[in-house]
Amino acid sequence: MSQQSSKYRNMLESIAKKGGLEILISLKSSPKKWGELEKTVKEKKSVSYRLREFLNLGLIQITIIRDTPTGSKAYELTPLGKKIVKHIEEMEKEFERYHKGLSKGRKFIEEVMEEE
Repeated sequence: MSQQSSKYRNMLESIAKKGGLEILISLKSSPKKWGELEKTVKEKKSVSYRLREFLNLGLIQITIIRDTPTGSKAYELTPLGKKIVKHIEEMEKEFERYHKGLSKGRKFIEEVMEEE
C-alpha cells in the first residue's frame, strides 16, 4: 500500500471514530474552542484524540478568536477539511436519496402483492 493510500485510510478511520464526524461538521460553520467541541462530543478523551489526528492529517488548523483581549485558541477547517466535509454531506444526501427510492420501491411491491 502506498503512503498516500495509507494517509487516506487513516483519514477515513479518524472520521469514523467516536466524535470524528461530529467535530468536522461542527467546524463547518465557524471556528470552535475546545470546550465547545467537548459539548458536541461529550467525551474529553475523544475530542483530544480526534483534534490531534485531524491536525496531523491537515483537516483542521489552530486559529485565534478575538473574543478576549489576548484571544482564545480555537480550531477551524483547512481548505482540505472544507472539501472533505462537503464530500461527506454529498454522500449523506446521495445515501438518503437512494434509501428514499428504495422505500418507494418496497411500497410499490407491497401494494402489488396485496392486490394479488
